[in-house]
Amino acid sequence: MRKFLLVLALLTMTGCSTKFIYKNADWLSYWYLDDYVSLTDEQEAQFDERLLAWLDWHKSQELTQYAQQLTMLKSDIENDKITLERIGYHREQMLEHWHRLRNKVVPDLVEMAPMLSDTQVSELFDEIAEGEAERTEKRAKRSEQKKHKRWLKERKNNLKRWIGRLSAEQEGRIEQLYEQQVSTAALWSDYRARYQGELRALFAQPERGDAFKARLSELLMAPEVYRSEQLNLANEQNSKVNHQYLLDVYQSLSAKQKKRLVSELEELIEDIQSLAENE
Repeated sequence: MRKFLLVLALLTMTGCSTKFIYKNADWLSYWYLDDYVSLTDEQEAQFDERLLAWLDWHKSQELTQYAQQLTMLKSDIENDKITLERIGYHREQMLEHWHRLRNKVVPDLVEMAPMLSDTQVSELFDEIAEGEAERTEKRAKRSEQKKHKRWLKERKNNLKRWIGRLSAEQEGRIEQLYEQQVSTAALWSDYRARYQGELRALFAQPERGDAFKARLSELLMAPEVYRSEQLNLANEQNSKVNHQYLLDVYQSLSAKQKKRLVSELEELIEDIQSLAENE
């Protein structure tokens, strides 16, 4: 069931391919879903109808709010108002965007869920379990040195995408962040196993009426309750060090890098506004 929520990711992806992903969310979702569960013609028709409704809602109600927040962020950068408090504020705004989206989509997913046959449910959860096992095996095979190298490369590439060539100070700050963060891979794996176990147990029950729907709604609306206290504490610690990292990077920006960052945000804002206005 978790993979039905792919559409949420499709709706919120940003970057150089924002327009492509958004305009093609319908067939992209089918392409992704096909890797996890084979839908019948009736189920595809139902999903297509709901997906179009989600996209219409998202376009008319949400895109403008995204553009407004990004415009505010751009203003904060241009006027040197970036602080730990403002970074926290923008993070909370992004979480609110996600929660509104979840609140919109989950009721429809709950209504569609009883349409899944026992065979489809087994197929879905077997694929999820196989994917998790593959990820765990890959992590186990990587040495700490390889994990470190891969993490640094991803972080550096991500930052370069926004501000251009990095200074030695900025590269050093990324190294420092790696050392400061608490490893959570095993904790997230444990959380996913427990959460997916709850979902699988629910779908194993023969009853698919109101009680089933109420319980499924609880699981989809609040999966975070299955996170361990250790994971919550680690996430909180990592959030703090990441916020400080973002502030340090901002304060280290050269005039050229700052100009590049503002330009990238302007381009993203224009893309979102264009999508909102395009009929």
